This record gives sequence, C-alpha cells and structure tokens, in this order.
Amino acid sequence: MAALKKFLSLEMVSLIMAFAILALAGLVTIRTDEYRRNAGALVRHTLFVESALQRLYATILREESDERGYLLTRDKKFINSNGDISGVAEQELTGLAHLVSDNPEQVKRVDQIRPILEERLGLLKRKLDLMKDGRFDEAAEIVRGGRGKALMDQIDGLIAAMIMYEETRYRQRDDALRRANDNLQSAIVFMTFGVAAVAGFAIFLTHKQMNALRTSSESLKSAYNRLLEESTRRETLEAQLRQSQKLEALGQLTGGIAHDFNNMLAVIVASLNILRRKLDRKEDGGEQMIDSALQSADSAAGLVRRLLAFSRIQPLAPTPLDANKFVSDISKMLKRALGENIRLETVLADGLWSTRIDANELESALLNLAVNARDAMPNGGTLTIETANRALDDAYAAENVDVKTGDYVLVSVTDTGEGMSPEIVAKVFDPFFTTKPAGKGTGLGLSQVHGFVKQSGGHIKIVSEPERGTTIKLYFPRHLGDAAAERPSAIPAQVNGDPIDFLLGQPSEVILVVEDDETARRVTVEGMRELGYTAIEAGSGQAALDILETRPDVTLMITDVTMSGMDGVALAKEALKRRPKLRVLHISGYMPNTLGNDGLLNKDINLLSKPFTLEQIARRIRETIDAV
Repeated sequence: MAALKKFLSLEMVSLIMAFAILALAGLVTIRTDEYRRNAGALVRHTLFVESALQRLYATILREESDERGYLLTRDKKFINSNGDISGVAEQELTGLAHLVSDNPEQVKRVDQIRPILEERLGLLKRKLDLMKDGRFDEAAEIVRGGRGKALMDQIDGLIAAMIMYEETRYRQRDDALRRANDNLQSAIVFMTFGVAAVAGFAIFLTHKQMNALRTSSESLKSAYNRLLEESTRRETLEAQLRQSQKLEALGQLTGGIAHDFNNMLAVIVASLNILRRKLDRKEDGGEQMIDSALQSADSAAGLVRRLLAFSRIQPLAPTPLDANKFVSDISKMLKRALGENIRLETVLADGLWSTRIDANELESALLNLAVNARDAMPNGGTLTIETANRALDDAYAAENVDVKTGDYVLVSVTDTGEGMSPEIVAKVFDPFFTTKPAGKGTGLGLSQVHGFVKQSGGHIKIVSEPERGTTIKLYFPRHLGDAAAERPSAIPAQVNGDPIDFLLGQPSEVILVVEDDETARRVTVEGMRELGYTAIEAGSGQAALDILETRPDVTLMITDVTMSGMDGVALAKEALKRRPKLRVLHISGYMPNTLGNDGLLNKDINLLSKPFTLEQIARRIRETIDAV
C-alpha cells in the first residue's frame, strides 16, 4: 500500500509537470500570435500613412497641373474638373494627421506642411481668380515671382521626409512581422511535440497505473478474503457467545422460577398432606391448611402472570384511557403503599392525549414502580408522577431500538432516591435480577412493567444516576378513536367477584366443558356441578361438535384454547356456525396468537385466564349467560 501511494504521488507530480509544460507552450503560442498580429497591424498602419501622403501629394500636383493647362490653353475644363481642391487637400491633411497622431516626429512635419499648403493653395486660388477675370499677365507675373515653386519645394521635401521615415518603419515592422511568424510556427511545432509528449507520457502512466491497480486489486481481494474469513470466525464466536448468554439468562430464569415455585408448591403439598391426615383422624383445623394452600396457589398464579407479562403474552383488555384522571384516581392507593415519610406529587399536563391500554396492568405497573421508588428512599424523599404529550421522531428512534416514530402519552415516575449505576440500569429488566436483599423482592417487577409497556405498543426508558435518583418513562401510543370507555373482553383472574351464593346456576342450564387434560376437565366439571349447573364434558373439539349435534339444550360451552387437534378458537367458530345463539367462554393459561395480535384480544373473544377461583368462573358464567 505504501509503494502504491508512492507511485501515485510520483505519477501525480509527473502529470502536473507535463501539463505545466503544455500550458507554458500554449501561453507562448498565444503571446507569439498576439505579437504577430500587433506587428501586422503596425505594417498596415505604415502603408496607410504612405498611402495618405501619396494622395495628398497627388492632390497638390493635380492642382498645379490644372493651373498650367489653363494658363497655356485657356480651356476652362482645367479649372472646373475637380471642384474645390482646397477642401479635398484639407481632408487629406486631416486624415494624415489622424494617422500619425501617435508619432510626435510625424506630427511635427504635418504641422509644418499645414501653413505651407495653405499658402500654396492660396496662391493657386489667386492665380485662378485672375485668370477667370482674363488678367493672365498678372497671373503669369505671380508664377514668374517663384513663390509658388518655393512653397512646393518645401512641401515636396516634407512629404519626401515623411515617406522616407515611414519606409524605414515599414522595413522594421516587416522584419518584426516576419520574425513573429517564424516564432509562431516554432511555438506551434513545439506545442505539437509537447502535446504528443504529454499524451505519450499519459499513456505510459496509465499503463503503469493499470498494472498497479491490478496488483492492488489482487491485494485487496486477498485482504477481503482474509477479512471475510475473520468476520465469519467472529460471527461464529459472537453467535456462540450470544447462545451462551441466552443459556445463562435461561438458567437464571429457570433457577428463579424453580426456587419460587418450589417454595409455593412446598406450602401447597405440605398443607394438603396435613389436611388429609386431619381428615383421616376427623380432626378440626383443616381451614388453616386450606388457606395456606390457596394463598400459595394465588402466589404461584401471580408469578405466572408476571412471567407472562415479561414474555408479552399475557391477555390484555385495553380501553381508551385518560392518564390524568387515572393518575389522580390511584394517588390515594399509592400514598398508602409509599408510607408517611415519602411525599407524592403529581404533575398533570393540560390537553393530554388519550391512550388505549389495559388500566389494570397500568395500575399494577405504577404500583410496582412506586414500591421500587419507596425502597430506593429508605430515609424518605419525593415521588413525582408526571404526564405529558410527546412526539418521538426519527432521531430518537435511531438512538433507541424498537421505537416507532409517532405521538405518545408519557407517564413518568421520578424518585429522589439512591439511583443506579449504568451497569445496574443495563440489567434491571432481566427477570429475577434484583439489588434488594434476599426475601425483599422477586426481581420480576420491572421485567413485568417492561413486558406490559412493550406489549401495549409503547416504549420504556430509564434515566438514573447514583445518589441523584431515578426517572422511569412509560410511553404509550396516542389513541385517536372514541375516548369513551369500552367493556374489557377479558376479566383478570385476580379480580374477585360477588359472593358465590348470588352466582349459582340452575340444573336446566347445561354447560359443555371441553378440555383435553383429563384432570383439569374433571375438576372444572365438578366446579360447574358445585355451582348448580348441569355439566357434560368432551375431551376434544370433534367430540364437542358431536355432542352439540345431539344436545340442543347446551346453553354455554366452556373450552380450553390450547388443545391437540382442533383448538378452542377453531372449535368456537365451527360451533357458532351450527349454533349461532350458543354462548362461548374461552379459558387459557396464557394468550396464544389465535386469540389476538400483539397481546391484544380480539373483540369477539370472551376469555377467562387460568388459574381461576370458583367465584371468578361463577361470575363470568353468569355474565356470559345473562348478557343481552
């Protein structure tokens, strides 16, 4: 590469010198041609001056000749043939003066000729006037006086001197013109050879450059192949590293899930074992064991919900939301969660846009953030919740991955707590990552918030510095539709319904339970019967369709979504084709793509999330059957 640069530098200098010589030759040619043209102009000027002198002298001689002819012949044609000779002579003299105006010596001679010519023309006129009057003797006397001849001799001498001067200049200028022509021809020949030399040199350099470029191309090709091999090797190593990091993250996630679930299952298993022993001995105290098992089961269900939120596959029930009103409504609850030594402030924007999100999940997210902020301010502080309209442009999207440009509603939570280092900020969304002491946090709070915001089509941003507090910004897409509240199409499983006594059914209300897991199907059927309904069961979608053909009295079909063969969504579509008035309730442990897009339920889906309590399914059954 260094040799190529050196060659290119030498080539550039050589080309510059060649073109400089060529430019110099062109300049010399131009200057020579200009000198030739000037010399030619001077020669022509000399000829013009000589011609003017000859015309002036001829005019005077013609007048002299006419005078003698008239004097000798008395023929008036000699005095009438040329008109006013004085005017003609004056014009010639004036033209001559103009031609030699740039030459002081010739101008001096013209000035000497002028009075002599005037006097000589005056004598001529006087003689002609005398002869016109017939006074020839007097005219002859003037001729014999010799004054006219003396004046003509002076004029002849001056004109001869001027002509001799111009002849000398003519010869000088003609020699200069000849030299200029010779120089021009030499310059043209030199320039021609220069052009040929530069062209030959350019061809030579081009040939060398092509060889150098060919060599360089081969070197670059070899370097490119080595770079490609190195890039492939690095990509392989990076892929292995990413896979290792994924496995490490998966191991951390699996370990966290196993730890928490084992704790919950341990309580459930131990409580049920103790309860069985008490039942065998017909002892009291079983209620406490049942409560412990249910509490652990609820905790396990909550853990699953947080994992689904992190995975962005939790069922969401979005509705148009006024974030200002929402923040105002939950402020009291947040104050109770924060405690007395933390001040809660709200800054609500005027003219805030509407957004469309799941209000229950937003409440959970803000509660999570408030609890984290409280833990970051052990000695008290201020928590500020702020709303604003924000437009995220291309520049912001270029600096933040997975951000779509557009209008967003911002809900930010700012604390004056301990803050976090950049290393901690980079990991806060990882599941089961926490900086809290053991037993003080699950490490799923921020990952749940992150999953909810992303599933809602939004963006989350953390700004934090140690000892300066933390700001977490939640951006939700602006909603341009009707701001009126919509009924959620899915009721979260954690919401308790009315007392179960008010939600019982009748034996005339027949419910078809479709579930491919035998144990889950058996428990669900028993629950329906416990609620007072007549329950029948099917282990597959096809079996359910067969039952619907023979049992027109089925009021409601409860179907699991994920089943082998025909899934619950396909079953519901086929069943409604055959029985348009049939009521359908879907149940699922998570939200597959068949229920909607991007975690948002289709409006025609009626979903109850697993696991659910008897009260929750009782409430949903009554809402579904009693719906108009």
